[in-house]
Amino acid sequence: MSKTEVTRKILDILRREGAASGFHIREQWLADVLGISRSPIRTALKQLEQLQVVRSEQNQGYFLQLTPGTPDFEQISLPQAETERIYRQIASERFANLLGNQVSVGDLVRRYDVGRAVILKVLARMQEDGLVEKTTGHNWVFGPALNDEASYQESYRYRLTIEPAALREAGFDLPDAKSRQLRRMHEAALDAGLENESIASLFNIDAEFHDTLARACGNRFLAQAICQQTRLRRLSEYETYISREQHEVSFAEHMAILDAVEAGNLAEAADKMTLHIQHSDETRPDFRKVRVLAHRRLTRR
Repeated sequence: MSKTEVTRKILDILRREGAASGFHIREQWLADVLGISRSPIRTALKQLEQLQVVRSEQNQGYFLQLTPGTPDFEQISLPQAETERIYRQIASERFANLLGNQVSVGDLVRRYDVGRAVILKVLARMQEDGLVEKTTGHNWVFGPALNDEASYQESYRYRLTIEPAALREAGFDLPDAKSRQLRRMHEAALDAGLENESIASLFNIDAEFHDTLARACGNRFLAQAICQQTRLRRLSEYETYISREQHEVSFAEHMAILDAVEAGNLAEAADKMTLHIQHSDETRPDFRKVRVLAHRRLTRR
């Protein structure tokens, strides 16, 4: 992983942990969570210190300065790694039908004018995210993705099956700290005015909401399936065309689901999740127009 990728994963971990300002960040803990050595962790923490996200104290290590969910934390701007740029480019061009179902490493090297090592890292990450599979030789095949009307309909029907089910799991347990973090993220964005937030930032809040509830269900298979759907939605250029007005309605629905969860009424929360997903499907933009816009943007000279 590049320095920027490690840094971004650390931010994601801090969100999931419900960490607040003053939280003691231990290098070995992060290394164990990410399955890497302490050296890249230390480099990433130094980058976060330069961004004033964390502070270091002699002989004590690093401490968090910004609380996840606050505008300052959610608007942290990291330099885009080359692998991240290529990852996003491949996803965008796949969405716009500019890439076929099967690609080779050589084709991608020539198409994006980068080294073979970069392409292999990108494909390895895409494979980890469940987006591509390696075939014989040097070919890779794209798996199911949200890049046509039928796949979106299938995704929404699938989400209607698994996300309410996660809330009905007998072992569902959302810690108070994580519930407060989700509420704080939504309230901070609404208080700042959604017109002042980037669509990417708003989607991050949406993704964190759905993924956090999924992880709280206590069923690893349901959690994995829900988080996979979130990754597919994050990669789709479709997300950049959702209006801020729709996000405002969506955030209100999130808060209502949280209200039910915090009250211990998980059946009501599940019913509200069903209505939320149905409403999202009913109000999404016309897919054909979205694809035309994406194609036009990517082929503009």
